[in-house]
Amino acid sequence: MGEPGAAGAVWSRPADESVYQDAVRRLFREDVVLRGYLGQRYVTGIDERRLAAEFHGRWVVERVRAWGAREYDDYQSAVEQFDQAVARYERLGATRRLVTPVWLATLRMQATFLRRRWEERLPEALAAQVRPTLRRLIGEEHDDLLVTPDLLGLIEVHDPRYVVPHRELQGLAARMALMAGGTIAISGPRGVGKSTLLKSVTRNWEPGHLVVPVEIPAAYVPQEFLLSLFQRVCEEFLALHGHAVDSSSMFLVKLRKHLLKRLRHLALLSVRLLVAGTLLVIALAPLADMLREGMAGAPGERLAQAWHGLWGFVTAFWSDHPVSTRLPLGLFGLVLLVSLPRWQKRSSLVKSCVHYLYLLRTMQSTSVASGAVLTPLTAGTLSATRTTTLSSRTLTFPELVGHFRGLLERMTKEGNRRAETGDSPRRVLIVIDEIDRIGTAEQARSLLTEIKSVFGIPHVYFLISVAEDVGAGFVRRGIPVRDVIDSSLDDVVHIEPRTLDESNEIIQNRVPGLTLPFVALAHCLSGGITRDLIRCTRRMVMIPEQLGPGEGRLRRIAGMLLIEELRETLAGFRVLMGSAESSPDWAARLDEIRSTILRLRPRPYDVNNANDANNPNDAEAPRPDDGHDAVRAREAVQRLFDAATAAGASAGTGGPDDCYGHWDELTAYSDFVLTLIDFFTGREEFPAAAVIRSAGPDGDLQRLAEARLELGVSPAGARLLLERFRKAWNIPGVGAVG
Repeated sequence: MGEPGAAGAVWSRPADESVYQDAVRRLFREDVVLRGYLGQRYVTGIDERRLAAEFHGRWVVERVRAWGAREYDDYQSAVEQFDQAVARYERLGATRRLVTPVWLATLRMQATFLRRRWEERLPEALAAQVRPTLRRLIGEEHDDLLVTPDLLGLIEVHDPRYVVPHRELQGLAARMALMAGGTIAISGPRGVGKSTLLKSVTRNWEPGHLVVPVEIPAAYVPQEFLLSLFQRVCEEFLALHGHAVDSSSMFLVKLRKHLLKRLRHLALLSVRLLVAGTLLVIALAPLADMLREGMAGAPGERLAQAWHGLWGFVTAFWSDHPVSTRLPLGLFGLVLLVSLPRWQKRSSLVKSCVHYLYLLRTMQSTSVASGAVLTPLTAGTLSATRTTTLSSRTLTFPELVGHFRGLLERMTKEGNRRAETGDSPRRVLIVIDEIDRIGTAEQARSLLTEIKSVFGIPHVYFLISVAEDVGAGFVRRGIPVRDVIDSSLDDVVHIEPRTLDESNEIIQNRVPGLTLPFVALAHCLSGGITRDLIRCTRRMVMIPEQLGPGEGRLRRIAGMLLIEELRETLAGFRVLMGSAESSPDWAARLDEIRSTILRLRPRPYDVNNANDANNPNDAEAPRPDDGHDAVRAREAVQRLFDAATAAGASAGTGGPDDCYGHWDELTAYSDFVLTLIDFFTGREEFPAAAVIRSAGPDGDLQRLAEARLELGVSPAGARLLLERFRKAWNIPGVGAVG
């Protein structure tokens, strides 16, 4: 590693060098990867002083200039034009100098603008030199260092900032653009990112159009699910039009309507009473005159005087204080005008949604009582009462379907009328997630059978996440028979697991600074499944906390991570196989798994040197250091394969076939993990990209990820991929099930 050359000769102007120095200082303050390497205790050989000298050396400066060559050259040309104009200005006479300052100001503004463009380009150019500079200082072992300066992307898993869109998103948008409504299923393995894709479609849906995301529960009843979906559509439609309604406000809306109805009845009753009172006053006027004449005298005069005095005070106050009297009344009237019931101004669709929400959320009950009481002159009492109760019944499933389809059709028809005026027709998007979690594929098919009656509405799109086997049923449509999948879905979008490049993009977005070897390890172990990729990365970055200075390297971390994965998988398989009935010799197989788990457990002794190899609890010899992880794992897995060979030979002699099938899966997974251990820990340095390409198609790292996925389909197929990969890299194999 040579010393960086001086950069003074690179910059032709001191001002340019000053701008570059400011950009370098900002880089040291803001660059996450750079600060991460400076803060790791096991990264030796670099410090901030050496890094600063490197960034100010000719080797980095020339590359920064080459990165933004166009912006820098334009800036230099503008500065040269300005300098030449200043020189000509000094040679001009006094009469011609009156016009030149305008031209000089224009050139100065141009140079300032281009300088700012170059300054904006500098941070990107400097960030691109962080990796090469660190590799230049640390050496080729730079890629073997696990540096994680920022882990927020692993903590905030569902934050949209860290979501990398699927490559299938663009294809899904193109399919929907060619469909005037329909049902599209999103298929793929669990954890591949179906829910993430649905959320991306929901976030990017055209504004002004209705979007209804729902999640189906694990235990569902078709009528209750459709009832919930119906309510959600009404709520989202009201929210789209600025009328978000909750349960309490729904009650208040109905209460307000009830009160207004009562007020109308009260007004009619008041009019009737007023008419009746007027007629009575006219009829009883002579009697009133007689009473007034009888009350003539002192009491009547005092009452009249009091009344006239009170009325005079009110009228005088009204006349003398106009602000205190008229302003409050005006404000009160304005408040009443503004607070008129808005539901009276709503469209028919909004009223329908309010009506349906009230209907779906409440149980109405009405009681009507009538009675008669007869009390004769005697002490006895005779009474009779009659009560009638009316209760509304819940809607049946066909009625729910009919009302729901009718509401959606009205929404889209109103959108079609908007299209006649030049606006885009309203489209309704209903996203149903988590169908792949309700149980088996048969349960998913049963759900589609029940709810497919609401499919097929123009301009209404249903996006449904289904399990991989349900999507495969659509691909096999018509072979040999037609099933519910073929008649329920219009199309299926299958989400493929991520490739190594896509996994690298995901990890770099969440954990900037993680080098390619560690990304490749997480990718191969997860098979490209996004959820497992993040989980493996999270477990990986936890390991350096258990290590000392200088130990955070690929071989050490890969060995610990893979052995831990193997140990946990063996424990899970042991519980699975132990719960099934088996032949008498099956206990020896389970005990072999238990012994293997103990051999892989980090303890201060070595079970290989124990007096009794089948009883590791009695072992007292010290375990070799953790640098022999691959050796320990190979020995433990080899014992499993030897036991598997015996199990395969005894298959069909009385043991259940499913137990031996689980044993086959277990040994195939062990072979997979051992292949990863041999590849990632069996060499001093991680192979370069050119070396990986020279290994051919069978030696591509993507084959390891495919083998991980193949384990869930065919253990034999996974072994075939692993055998080819080992052959391409000259990795010794282990025994197989006979």
